[in-house]
Amino acid sequence: MTTKRFFIILIALLAALTGFARATDNKTFERFYNLTPKEFIKQHNYYTQHNLFDSAMMCANVQASKYGREKLSLEEIDACCAAFRSMGIVYMQKQYNYQLAAENYLKAEQIAQKHNLISIRITILNDEAILGATRNDLENNFAYNKDVMDGFSKAFLFAVHALNSITFTSDEIYWDGSLNNLLYLAFKFDKTHEVIREVKAYREIQKRYSTNTNAADIFCEAIDWCNKGNYPKAYEALQTPLSYKYNRDTYSIQATVNIAQYAVLLKCGKRDEALNLLMQQEHFLRENKMTFELLEVLQLIKQHYEVDGNAAMAKEYSLLYFTTKDGFINKSRLGKMDEAKLNIELEQTRENVREMANRQKIQTIVLWATVIIALLLFVILLGLYVNYRKTRRTNRVLYDKNIALLNANEQLKQLSTPEPVSISSPKEPQEQSPDEPSREDIALLDRITAVMETSSEVYNEGFSIVRLAILAGASQKNVSRVINDLRLCNFNALLNEYRIKEACKRLLDTKNYGGLTIESIARSLGFRSRANFVNVFKDATGLTPSAFQKMSREIKQ
Repeated sequence: MTTKRFFIILIALLAALTGFARATDNKTFERFYNLTPKEFIKQHNYYTQHNLFDSAMMCANVQASKYGREKLSLEEIDACCAAFRSMGIVYMQKQYNYQLAAENYLKAEQIAQKHNLISIRITILNDEAILGATRNDLENNFAYNKDVMDGFSKAFLFAVHALNSITFTSDEIYWDGSLNNLLYLAFKFDKTHEVIREVKAYREIQKRYSTNTNAADIFCEAIDWCNKGNYPKAYEALQTPLSYKYNRDTYSIQATVNIAQYAVLLKCGKRDEALNLLMQQEHFLRENKMTFELLEVLQLIKQHYEVDGNAAMAKEYSLLYFTTKDGFINKSRLGKMDEAKLNIELEQTRENVREMANRQKIQTIVLWATVIIALLLFVILLGLYVNYRKTRRTNRVLYDKNIALLNANEQLKQLSTPEPVSISSPKEPQEQSPDEPSREDIALLDRITAVMETSSEVYNEGFSIVRLAILAGASQKNVSRVINDLRLCNFNALLNEYRIKEACKRLLDTKNYGGLTIESIARSLGFRSRANFVNVFKDATGLTPSAFQKMSREIKQ
């Protein structure tokens, strides 16, 4: 394998991985599924601002359904928490399903608590307190409930703790809404002496941050005067205009201020003026179709007439209260009928999210498996490539060594001038060492060498030591002995040596032998099979015939 092929294979694998990772389904809900946390908030806000609450619920439901099914970043977890809260708000304010609202608020709070999402947890605690107050107002006709006040107190004090111990600013968290609701209830139920701790905590925050939340300032100042028994001053403080840009939410805040004003006017003994304020409030709320707030005012007017002993007007407003409440409850029922259809769609969406999460898990597993396989292939290919380079270097060394031996043998043949030897008239023997070969043995070896180098019969398949002895003019026994003693090998080894030398020459000679296969060359040199030739050639040179021939061609190129 060449370097070029190696990198082509690697690039192809990486391209396949990239294509697999980008493969996605284009179902409708996936648009919501693939939103980033910031995109989700933007999209959800758009739906709620344009009263597209079904789409808002679908968007929030997809985001919320991710929690617990995927590994999410803290930012994504925060978005899931916000999604559960958003569904709670829609269930409470639009579907009037307070049970599902409570379940979603609770899930949001659990997530916020588990992951220490302080800012959104403060908002959720306030939402839960509002839900508790709403349920109490409808079930108990706006009667006093200590648990409701404790809920707003808990939400506010948690926000105070966050501001005092964590690096938040007063602009980064919603911390005064729960205080406003708590103080308004304190006025309404004459419990101003029970919120001194909360007023003190607010004053400390006000000093620390030099902030002015207007409604909270108004309430706190009025409570200070109430606790001193100076109700005219308290009423004067409550008449301070709100600095908000008016919308439906600030109308609701103004409604709480007006109810606080009503409670203080009663303390001042101005019952007629207090009743007139409620009448004005009733008219305002009817015009703005703020039904829930209207219910509270109607209940207060009914109670006011009951205290004054005006049974006829008390009965009239009691009837008006219950008629309005029935209309509100019927509206809630209609909302729940619409909710049934929505819940079916939400469940289908959750099922789609489950399928998407499972599919992504499978895709992730397959992707990692593919990556691991690709890495293993890379390691294997790299190992093969390294081994190839190492083998190539080794083959080159062996090739050069064999070529050097061939050249040395050729030069030796050209330089050597052996003495002519006569078999019939040997010279007189001279004294020689017992370990040295005799002149006759040397002469026989020269004749054997001449036959091996010049006779074409050497490359016949049936060439044997018998034929060699005949050509050398000696007995088989003497030929065998001389080969063993002077060449230190047997006949077969000697025969293979000369055949392999010739094989090297023919493999190098591409001009005359380039058209022959390895098997043809082996047959022409007397080997019975290609396998036998390959084994003998590799034992002699360290290379296979094909590797030797390939190395030769590469060097020549």
